[in-house]
Amino acid sequence: MIWFLGLVFGVFLLFYRSMLVFFAKGWQKAVDAEGHGPRLDLNEGLAWGSIHQANEAQPWVTVLVAARNETQRMSPLLQALMEQQTDFAWELLWVDDQSTDGSAEQTRNFLEHFSKAPFRVLERNGSDGFPPHKKGAIAYGVQQAKGRWVLVTDADCVPGPQWIRTMIAKAKSQDGLVFVAGPVRLSPANTLWERSQALEFMSLNAIAASTLAQGRPVISNGGNMAFDRRAFLETAPYESNWKHPGGDDDLLMHQFSRLKGPSALTFCLDRQAMVDTPPLGSFRDFLAQRIRWISKQGAYPDPVVALILKSVWFMHALLLGTLVGGMLQGQYGLVAMALGTWGLKAWMDGHYTRTVAGFYERSAHWGLLIWTQLWYLPYTLGAGLAGYRGKFTWKGRNYG
Repeated sequence: MIWFLGLVFGVFLLFYRSMLVFFAKGWQKAVDAEGHGPRLDLNEGLAWGSIHQANEAQPWVTVLVAARNETQRMSPLLQALMEQQTDFAWELLWVDDQSTDGSAEQTRNFLEHFSKAPFRVLERNGSDGFPPHKKGAIAYGVQQAKGRWVLVTDADCVPGPQWIRTMIAKAKSQDGLVFVAGPVRLSPANTLWERSQALEFMSLNAIAASTLAQGRPVISNGGNMAFDRRAFLETAPYESNWKHPGGDDDLLMHQFSRLKGPSALTFCLDRQAMVDTPPLGSFRDFLAQRIRWISKQGAYPDPVVALILKSVWFMHALLLGTLVGGMLQGQYGLVAMALGTWGLKAWMDGHYTRTVAGFYERSAHWGLLIWTQLWYLPYTLGAGLAGYRGKFTWKGRNYG
């Protein structure tokens, strides 16, 4: 029994190491591309035909925010959007997803007083033909958008003043791009729980950059992404997965990759494109968010990605089961094997996390890394089981 589990864990560690090496190479490739690839000087303006300010009637960019019940969190985003530094036409399209807290009216009042860019606040009422969730709100917004490119963020995010220009410069840096993912980090992170969340979240966002650079996209984040509106309307990327409330980012990216090819996707690894979003206050809220994220895994069009995610979850389950079983049965050889496997996995995770931490300007000392690993193992199993069930509550709506 012990030798068989040892063989299984050995194979798992070899597979896991290969995966992290793949991520690390992708990260370096993304860094090299950002530093040496074709780029546009933001100080020279962005005169690409219809993007120029002379064509006010047809903005090149639509900034799209799909929001529901965000009265308490949206003010920093609205202020940040007013401080954007661009020399081309853009519009703000705020799609209120049937909020019940008066946030649509509050947004409209703010923009009427302070917005220099054209804006529209659209309130969904169930008659637009799209499902009542975030993907439905985004699809409705894309349908109504005027820009050639749609730049998406969330109502609780805060971009820097060069965000629009940097993301769109990346979109125009090579021909044929239809999707650009951008960096997102959790900030501010003051408590131990918040710093631990930020560390885990940072690793996920870095994996998004790494896998896109390797031409094998896995995950993305809807807090910061841009896509070609015509490509969205042509490919209808949500059409095959409407029943999954999540996936406004990942499933969109995967459908673009499948229909347009992975070379049509990229990641903007530039701090000026960074978007900050606050960490969740409680573990319960964190778990609810991740259950929502995991619930979409059955809709991934790439079977290899789905298989890898399920395999990693299974190995976490086997690892924890071996640890608990060994302790209950007094088989300390099993306990030592499980702890050794966990320790090696944690070391490999930590090495990758410390590699990417500098870009996100986050601390990744070993004490914080170990603390994060302690809650990450049981969280992965619990959220995975709940996510595969597909039942969760998010912003007052029940799904599944």
